[in-house]
Amino acid sequence: MVVSLRRYATRLSSASLSSVGEYILRFLRTMLLSRLLSPHDLGAAVALMAILASCEMITDIGLDKFVMVSGTEARAQVVAVARQMAVGRAVLLSLAIALLAPLIARAFGAGEERSAVAWLGLVPLIASFRNWRVVQVQLNYRYGPEAIANLGGRLAGLAVLLPTYMVVKDARLILINLAIEAAVSVLLSYVLVPRERVLSIDPAVRREAMRFGLPLMANGIGLLALKQLDQIIVSNLFGLSGLAEYSLSLNLAIIPTSVMQQVGGKIALPFVARAGSAPEGSAQAALIVMLGTMVAAALLAIPVGLTLDRLVPIAYGPHYQVSTGFAALAMLAAFIRFCRGGPNLILLQHGRTARLTVGNLITVVGLIIGFLLALRFRNRESVVAGLVIGDLLSFLLFTHLIRKHLSIPAMWRHGAVIGTAVAFAAAVLWLDGGAGWLPRGFALVIANLVIGLDAVFIYRGVIRRYLRPQAENVAERGASERGTVLETSAEILPAGHRI
Repeated sequence: MVVSLRRYATRLSSASLSSVGEYILRFLRTMLLSRLLSPHDLGAAVALMAILASCEMITDIGLDKFVMVSGTEARAQVVAVARQMAVGRAVLLSLAIALLAPLIARAFGAGEERSAVAWLGLVPLIASFRNWRVVQVQLNYRYGPEAIANLGGRLAGLAVLLPTYMVVKDARLILINLAIEAAVSVLLSYVLVPRERVLSIDPAVRREAMRFGLPLMANGIGLLALKQLDQIIVSNLFGLSGLAEYSLSLNLAIIPTSVMQQVGGKIALPFVARAGSAPEGSAQAALIVMLGTMVAAALLAIPVGLTLDRLVPIAYGPHYQVSTGFAALAMLAAFIRFCRGGPNLILLQHGRTARLTVGNLITVVGLIIGFLLALRFRNRESVVAGLVIGDLLSFLLFTHLIRKHLSIPAMWRHGAVIGTAVAFAAAVLWLDGGAGWLPRGFALVIANLVIGLDAVFIYRGVIRRYLRPQAENVAERGASERGTVLETSAEILPAGHRI
């Protein structure tokens, strides 16, 4: 059992290299841009990144997930199909962005940036030529190639930022940065993992990819509402300067949880897949993923939320400020959004992409509520409150949709304890009003103590019960293999030399 835990800890550390490294480099880029550009130009740069992310989400067909879950059979065909579909999608996306640039720019409150928007389509077009083998090999827990490719691209983009600023001193700076990142990452993906040549593509594999991915295009609308629609609301109600402050502050709370969610997903997807199709084993693995996601979400969201109003001016400059109310709501949003990653993985593993889409689309309800609250109270806290409502509705729906794949009562028992601890910390922060560190420290200690105790019960009642038969199976296989070796050796070695 100890060996199993050590093995998963090793995999977690290697899986985290790419996501954590990318977050650090992205954070450094944002800090640099916040000091190079004015709040208005920084808001325009944020709008450009939001436009690109929105367009990619709407047209996302889950190729990375398809390559992962389909990588055990006809792997060369899967990679070839993924590359073909990625390039075709990127060509259409680039043309659409170029033609609709004025409308897209106005929708995001950045009408004067329409020329920069028109060039945004080059970024996904460049990125579409990646070698998808760097994704496929992760099924065998090989995370190094993708990590090096992604981090190499980020480093190249960061390295050219200051020289480029000597020539371009506005939002176009981010456009050049993104193009350099994509180009270097694609180049490294071919250097690090050899591409297996395919003479012709199997139409059956392409059809399977379409069946897997097309429902996810509708899911992209839900993800757009979840991750970008709030920025559209803020930019139109509070301007590009308000968007800069809102985006920097909220991302400082949410992006760390998103990074850890990506890391957990790289471990959890193969973990659930390898649990097999037996209902009991699959349900136990899914429950471990759900509870592990909740514990990790709480342990990360609480300290970040409690310090958010102090971290923002330190990281981005004194002219960027947020209230404790904003920080408390951001803590809740980060926690619930992280928790939603568990059901997403479970539904993906079982191929329930249509249910995944429904669960994400309901977040639109929260954004509508946030928009109405922002119109009434004219503050950005209202938009974050809408995010929390939408995420909570989505999570509740997800728990209903995955009820056949794990023990819901066990999940809710532990989830209620963990959620209460996070709500307690958020309430203390909200009521504190920025008075001092003592109430926050008290909230941090109490919340972490409750979560830690519950994690002990999770380990004893769920994880250890799952790992014990796994260890026994490994031991039995090892004994069987050793017995076979001994019998074979006895047959082939001469008398007097038997083992």
